[in-house]
Amino acid sequence: MYEIETRKCEPKNFFAGNFPTLTETGTAGEKVEEHMPVMKNEEGKIVAVSATAENMIGITATTAEKEEPVVYYITGEFFADALSMPDGIELEELKDASRKISIFLK
Repeated sequence: MYEIETRKCEPKNFFAGNFPTLTETGTAGEKVEEHMPVMKNEEGKIVAVSATAENMIGITATTAEKEEPVVYYITGEFFADALSMPDGIELEELKDASRKISIFLK
Protein backbone atom coordinates (compact mmCIF):
# COMPACT_ATOMS: atom_id res chain seq x y z
CA MET A 1 0.00 0.00 0.00
CA TYR A 2 2.78 2.46 0.90
CA GLU A 3 6.01 2.66 -1.00
CA ILE A 4 9.24 4.13 0.27
CA GLU A 5 10.64 6.71 -2.08
CA THR A 6 14.40 6.63 -2.56
CA ARG A 7 16.45 9.47 -3.94
CA LYS A 8 20.07 9.72 -4.85
CA CYS A 9 22.28 12.77 -4.66
CA GLU A 10 25.63 12.65 -6.38
CA PRO A 11 27.30 16.03 -5.98
CA LYS A 12 30.02 17.05 -8.40
CA ASN A 13 33.06 18.91 -7.20
CA PHE A 14 33.57 22.04 -9.26
CA PHE A 15 36.64 23.64 -7.68
CA ALA A 16 39.77 21.62 -8.42
CA GLY A 17 42.45 23.41 -6.42
CA ASN A 18 43.66 26.45 -4.57
CA PHE A 19 44.27 28.76 -7.53
CA PRO A 20 42.59 32.08 -6.65
CA THR A 21 39.17 32.69 -8.17
CA LEU A 22 38.07 36.12 -9.31
CA THR A 23 34.60 36.99 -10.54
CA GLU A 24 33.11 39.57 -12.84
CA THR A 25 29.49 40.48 -13.56
CA GLY A 26 27.59 41.19 -16.74
CA THR A 27 24.17 40.92 -18.35
CA ALA A 28 23.10 37.65 -19.94
CA GLY A 29 22.36 37.93 -23.67
CA GLU A 30 20.65 34.52 -23.55
CA LYS A 31 19.88 31.90 -20.93
CA VAL A 32 23.17 30.57 -19.55
CA GLU A 33 23.59 27.52 -17.33
CA GLU A 34 25.68 27.27 -14.19
CA HIS A 35 29.35 26.39 -14.85
CA MET A 36 29.12 27.15 -18.58
CA PRO A 37 32.03 28.63 -20.57
CA VAL A 38 30.96 32.06 -21.81
CA MET A 39 31.99 34.92 -24.08
CA LYS A 40 30.65 38.38 -24.93
CA ASN A 41 28.45 38.90 -27.98
CA GLU A 42 28.49 41.96 -30.27
CA GLU A 43 26.37 43.88 -27.74
CA GLY A 44 28.75 43.11 -24.87
CA LYS A 45 26.31 40.67 -23.23
CA ILE A 46 27.29 37.29 -21.80
CA VAL A 47 26.44 34.24 -23.95
CA ALA A 48 27.59 30.61 -24.18
CA VAL A 49 30.82 30.00 -26.09
CA SER A 50 29.97 29.11 -29.68
CA ALA A 51 31.88 27.99 -32.77
CA THR A 52 35.31 28.47 -31.21
CA ALA A 53 36.53 28.71 -27.64
CA GLU A 54 39.07 31.43 -28.52
CA ASN A 55 36.63 34.17 -27.42
CA MET A 56 36.07 32.66 -23.96
CA ILE A 57 36.11 35.17 -21.10
CA GLY A 58 35.07 32.97 -18.17
CA ILE A 59 32.81 30.31 -16.63
CA THR A 60 29.44 31.17 -15.14
CA ALA A 61 29.00 30.85 -11.38
CA THR A 62 25.19 30.73 -11.55
CA THR A 63 22.34 30.23 -13.99
CA ALA A 64 20.84 33.37 -15.51
CA GLU A 65 17.94 34.09 -17.84
CA LYS A 66 18.21 36.53 -20.75
CA GLU A 67 18.73 40.14 -19.59
CA GLU A 68 19.42 39.07 -15.98
CA PRO A 69 22.69 39.83 -14.17
CA VAL A 70 25.19 36.98 -14.35
CA VAL A 71 28.34 36.32 -12.31
CA TYR A 72 31.21 34.50 -13.98
CA TYR A 73 34.68 33.34 -12.93
CA ILE A 74 37.57 34.99 -14.76
CA THR A 75 40.28 32.96 -13.00
CA GLY A 76 40.38 29.66 -11.15
CA GLU A 77 41.03 25.93 -11.20
CA PHE A 78 38.01 23.74 -12.02
CA PHE A 79 37.12 20.13 -12.83
CA ALA A 80 36.34 19.79 -16.54
CA ASP A 81 33.70 17.10 -16.03
CA ALA A 82 31.62 19.51 -13.93
CA LEU A 83 31.25 22.02 -16.78
CA SER A 84 28.04 22.55 -18.74
CA MET A 85 29.55 22.28 -22.19
CA PRO A 86 27.95 24.22 -25.06
CA ASP A 87 27.16 22.27 -28.24
CA GLY A 88 29.97 22.10 -30.77
CA ILE A 89 32.80 22.90 -28.35
CA GLU A 90 35.45 20.27 -27.63
CA LEU A 91 37.04 20.02 -24.20
CA GLU A 92 40.61 20.11 -25.56
CA GLU A 93 39.91 23.33 -27.45
CA LEU A 94 38.39 24.79 -24.28
CA LYS A 95 41.41 23.80 -22.16
CA ASP A 96 43.80 25.59 -24.50
CA ALA A 97 41.71 28.76 -24.66
CA SER A 98 41.06 28.84 -20.91
CA ARG A 99 44.75 28.68 -19.97
CA LYS A 100 45.27 32.03 -21.71
CA ILE A 101 42.91 33.69 -19.23
CA SER A 102 44.16 31.87 -16.10
CA ILE A 103 41.37 29.30 -15.94
CA PHE A 104 42.77 25.82 -15.50
CA LEU A 105 40.66 22.73 -16.20
CA LYS A 106 41.60 19.38 -14.69
